[in-house]
Amino acid sequence: MKFQRTLIAAAIALASSAAFAQTANVTLYGGIRTAMEVAQYKGPQGSARIISQENISSRFGFRGSENLGGGLTAIFQMEGAFASDTGAGGGFTRESWVGLQGGFGTLRLGHGLTAYDDVLGWAHHQGANSWENRNNGLSGGAGFAKRDLFSTYSSPANCTSSAFDARYSNSISYQTPTVGGLTLRTHYGIIGETAGTRCTGWDTSVRFTQGPFRLGVAFAQHNNFTGLGSVVALHDQQAMRAYASFNAGPVMIDGTIEQARYKLPVALKYRYWEIGALAPMGPWTLGVQYSTRDKGLAAGYNPLTQTLAVNAATLAQWNNGGGKHLSLTADYALSKRTLLRGYYTTLENERTIINPNNLGGKTKINAFALGLWHSF
Repeated sequence: MKFQRTLIAAAIALASSAAFAQTANVTLYGGIRTAMEVAQYKGPQGSARIISQENISSRFGFRGSENLGGGLTAIFQMEGAFASDTGAGGGFTRESWVGLQGGFGTLRLGHGLTAYDDVLGWAHHQGANSWENRNNGLSGGAGFAKRDLFSTYSSPANCTSSAFDARYSNSISYQTPTVGGLTLRTHYGIIGETAGTRCTGWDTSVRFTQGPFRLGVAFAQHNNFTGLGSVVALHDQQAMRAYASFNAGPVMIDGTIEQARYKLPVALKYRYWEIGALAPMGPWTLGVQYSTRDKGLAAGYNPLTQTLAVNAATLAQWNNGGGKHLSLTADYALSKRTLLRGYYTTLENERTIINPNNLGGKTKINAFALGLWHSF
């Protein structure tokens, strides 16, 4: 009898929680994304084949709103990351903000993706988050490494990164209402909040969507960053990105051009561009994307350890960097929420530093993966 009363109490508690969530308009969402991957590395530092199970940006979150009257709405989002391959993770490290929305637009306070990422994210074909994502190979920072191109700027300790694909903590974001397909968002991150800290970030994006066309321009300004990796010279960083796509019905084509500048005593720059296409065919979605970069720290990447050594030697070889990246992707929808994802990627950089006095030849990476994605 006691056990039955416990079950009844638990059922009442669950029902009450569900009713409260509906009243408060709270939505639970997320995705579990896991893939088996084979990557072949070949370069002056040796060759290796690595077989791994990869977590592909699995996440869970809550978002909600409350009607305050007079056309004003309170909104919030809390999104956390976890590793579907190991079970590690926790905390709302992806998005964590509260805001107000109305006729004036949307104001948000807290931690989240930058306005620059609003435009950069459009080029993430099919939600790409592994080697097939050109951001892991060419764009978004001084890179050519799988795990070094996205940064969360949450404290002065993070202000050593060169990535523009990022999140700002301690930030304020304002977005205009969409008028005639046009939306502007500006996003300022305090980042450091102590008297001796001066690193800040300020991103702005303008996006236009009308019929089959989608256009976007974004600008990012990083102030008083402490260097690229172990190079500690205080400097500013800037990047500008332009994106365009046309959805012709059976095929969507898009392209991007980006230029970044690191204002060290000797200014370092790179230019990046890409072109791609997506074609839905019943349950299938097929994609292709090619990208190239003229300069950068290709020389800094060690494929055997999957690490990026950004130091004075790699900066000295900046103009000898660069590379190219080609990805073929295929999704097969098993349902509205579950799909099989496969890709083949080839990435090649132009130089590889073996030691400060030895500039070697190319490093090439070929990767193949097949995974299962479920969204809820």
